[in-house]
Amino acid sequence: MPRRPTTTEEGVPLFLVPHVMMQGIREHGGEVAWAEVLKASHHYYTVSIRTRPVKREMRPESREQTSVDRIFEKIGRRGP
Repeated sequence: MPRRPTTTEEGVPLFLVPHVMMQGIREHGGEVAWAEVLKASHHYYTVSIRTRPVKREMRPESREQTSVDRIFEKIGRRGP
């Protein structure tokens, strides 16, 4: 089975790192294969996540807009 691509978000503020990780896992489903958080500059970080697939029956059917998505819309960036 081919590997899943890694989800990478750059320029994430420190206070949003846990939310970006949570959103990446929710979007792709499954369990976390690995997660990496690297300091970019000042209080901004690069978050990379790779997940393992799960059975379709266990995957959520739809994704609702979260507060993190709304924050990224306000600052004019693509959200997690």
